[in-house]
Amino acid sequence: MTAPGFVEEELALLWGEVLNVTGVVPTSRFGALGGDGGTADRLAARIDADLGVRVDPARLLGADTLGAMAGLVREAMRAPAAEPAGAAPAVAGPGVRDERPPLSFAQQRLWFMQQLDPDTTLYNVPTVLRLHGVLDRAALGRALDALVARHEVLRTTYAAPSGRPHQVIAPPAPVPLPHTDLAGEPDPVAAAERVAAEEAAHVFDLATAPPLTARLVRLGDTEHRLMLTFHHIAVDGAAVTILYHELGLLYGSGPGTLPEVTWHCADHAAAQRARLTGRALDSLTAHWRSVLGDDPKAPALPSDRPRPATKSFRGAVTSRELRPELSRAVRDFGRRERATPNMTHLAALYALLAGWADTADLTVGIPAAGRNRPEAQDMVGCLINMVPVRARLDGDPGFRELLARVRAAVLDATAHQDLPFDKLVEALVSRRGRDFMPVFRVMFSYLGGRRPPVFDGLDGCVLDLTGPQDTAKYDLSLYVEERGDGVALTLEYDTDLFGPDTPAALLAAYERTLEEVVAFPDRPVPDLAAVRSIGTGPGTERNTDRER
Repeated sequence: MTAPGFVEEELALLWGEVLNVTGVVPTSRFGALGGDGGTADRLAARIDADLGVRVDPARLLGADTLGAMAGLVREAMRAPAAEPAGAAPAVAGPGVRDERPPLSFAQQRLWFMQQLDPDTTLYNVPTVLRLHGVLDRAALGRALDALVARHEVLRTTYAAPSGRPHQVIAPPAPVPLPHTDLAGEPDPVAAAERVAAEEAAHVFDLATAPPLTARLVRLGDTEHRLMLTFHHIAVDGAAVTILYHELGLLYGSGPGTLPEVTWHCADHAAAQRARLTGRALDSLTAHWRSVLGDDPKAPALPSDRPRPATKSFRGAVTSRELRPELSRAVRDFGRRERATPNMTHLAALYALLAGWADTADLTVGIPAAGRNRPEAQDMVGCLINMVPVRARLDGDPGFRELLARVRAAVLDATAHQDLPFDKLVEALVSRRGRDFMPVFRVMFSYLGGRRPPVFDGLDGCVLDLTGPQDTAKYDLSLYVEERGDGVALTLEYDTDLFGPDTPAALLAAYERTLEEVVAFPDRPVPDLAAVRSIGTGPGTERNTDRER
């Protein structure tokens, strides 16, 4: 029998690790301390590993307080061993691999899209690490070699002799790290930006070359730029963070500082395909059918120009900074309503889109980390899965009620994130209803504050993940990023559909919406001034999908 207080003590330690906080007490609130869907996934994995019980991350996020989470853990300890509905069994470890290891579902989609347009750079993930201080180039080269040796996916190519791709994992080998010296340039920073753009435009041949290129640029004796460009088939945002963290450790102390990697992308892909069969697959599919219905259509949005027959993926961005006091007010309001900042900002987007598109039924796509299993927590690979979040505004709810609906929808989507989006489309969307963006055409992503990697002996590092700003995968993609005490908004938009005035007006209206909803949370959403005004702003005489 577990002694009273033991679970709370263990959970407090785990909170401290996943949230990097101290002083956790039973009344502490997970969301108020920075917890979100990704940290709930990591917490669930640690509970599984340390306490031997599985608790759904969405239920942990919903419980919010340490005391309530402890109740869920005790409930799981008392229950008979069983898998949650729709979940797949835990994986003990890598088994015997196929001679031709399959791709994960996310990798398969990315491979297929690259085959459709072999010259595309749409799925590149360019990164630039600004290194300040006296750099040891040889140590950096050794660290990069050790990093690629640790993670098979960084030295994997994808062969498809019969049209079906499989992974080909090369043995470890030195990683080319060409060096460009720009110290003599009139403007080394501008020259470095041009080199970064060239690196970001690298076209990957997934069949013959690894999904990583590297270049080191010198701007001066104490200023360098490390430019690593990945293909998305090998990494997602979480993987990039893991890689740079490990690169810093390897630079400072060498390979012996890190534990051996025992779970690789090939193991994940095989386990995912083994899990998503039979009852587990049927249960997940049935759930999403109950949420979205049969043959769900992407909500129609206004646009400045008619939708072209073929998507070009040309895009641009507009940005805006929220004042720190407004950012705090939004966080505080969400905390009182037991909602994370992610949920609160997403609910404000639903309010704005509902007024702009004149609809009470909206579906927006959000990225789910896909790292809700212990073996996947520190795995380098592309595990991310887009999940649709459907919210209804029936009955003209106030923002407080809308936030409760969005919160429930996000928790539900997170709990059922294991169904790959392609599988969802295959099961629910009719062939005639499929285009490149079925189900949703607006994407929302909340980015918590990032800690820069640490390289021993250097004065500091800054990781830039901005990348090219001339592409758009969706009609609109809103990125909300914590920056210090404030929040930065970036709206990526399809330039085939929108001129620059409409996205700028949307961001301004989004800020006004946030101001209004925290001041008047029970005012019906259609009566909010920002929501009303967006329909009469720039470009009101617009095309819609319905009109075409």
